[in-house]
Amino acid sequence: MAGIRVIEYLCLVLALFFAALPGLASDDGIGPGLSSDADVLAVEGRCGYSCMLIEYGAADGGRIPALLLVPDSVALCPGNGLPAVLMLHDHGARFDIGKEKLAKPVAGSVPEHILKSSRQWTVKNFDGVYFADSLASLGYVVLVPDALYWGGRSSADAQRWSELAFGHSDGKNSRDELKTLKTRVYEGQRAVYDSLEARGDVWARHILHDDISALEFLKSLPYIDSGRIGAFGFSMGAHRCWLLSAVRSDIRCGAAVSWMTLKEAVDTSSASSLSMLIPELRSVHDFPDVAAMLYPRPMLFLSGEEDHLFPKNVVSEAYRRMNCIYDFLSLYGNGPGGDTGLRTEFFPGGHNCGKLVQSIAVDFFRMNL
Repeated sequence: MAGIRVIEYLCLVLALFFAALPGLASDDGIGPGLSSDADVLAVEGRCGYSCMLIEYGAADGGRIPALLLVPDSVALCPGNGLPAVLMLHDHGARFDIGKEKLAKPVAGSVPEHILKSSRQWTVKNFDGVYFADSLASLGYVVLVPDALYWGGRSSADAQRWSELAFGHSDGKNSRDELKTLKTRVYEGQRAVYDSLEARGDVWARHILHDDISALEFLKSLPYIDSGRIGAFGFSMGAHRCWLLSAVRSDIRCGAAVSWMTLKEAVDTSSASSLSMLIPELRSVHDFPDVAAMLYPRPMLFLSGEEDHLFPKNVVSEAYRRMNCIYDFLSLYGNGPGGDTGLRTEFFPGGHNCGKLVQSIAVDFFRMNL
């Protein structure tokens, strides 16, 4: 009887999840349409792979800037599709860069201040490693798109802030302007949310639709094995990773670093929370419920033991609930049984994605892609 009640609960979870995300489903090929045209804006050959700055069509008719990294081995193995990883960047209240947080910018394609900003971010959060480049050097095709309000889709104020912070400064006047711009760009998130809401859209749902467009573009590449596509994200990128994986079963596996919690622990007053808020979902679900949508696929969730944004005791409870869902579905569902495929782990340190975390993610993708 208890098993039946849990099954009814999980069925309700699935029904409410899809009701909150109209137009999306977890079946392959379902989702917003994608314009097939793409423009290559710049190319750079690197050691064992190439990096391209591209733009491709989004479901709403807009254009999405992205970095596409393709191993040289694609030319050596025609007809044999390569594994691919869709990499989703973080928030970090740093808006002048997006895709450049994970992939090294193509030489000559961005101004010097963006190069400096990108380098500083990777040193701070990734132990100085461009993780997308690391995966490409290991033989994965990697796509890193900009989310709305970041990188190539950021505001003029964000770019001006970047010029002053990482370019030329003229002393006190620049410091005052930097402070003003930082506040204006940060609070500008509210304007983005309100503008989309006025058009009947939700910012986080818009980002999700764009991430689906990125997945569709990745699948359209002739040298991709569409059955071996993974997703990766750090911080807000982790939220994007597991949300995309929940609605698209053609994501074979996902690695989500430093974003899992409980509703009660979220600061909803922060402007930064708006890019991850889908009210219809938040009102009926807690974050660990997403496990019901991810099962039985392999998923890796990592969090820092000393993460000040996601305290260990809260994350531990979220992980416990997720594992309960996977365990139950393994026993009573139609899954494979045995090892459920869900890994929930902590690593030493705080809110970061350093070399240790990257090595865990690399091993995970090697095993599952």
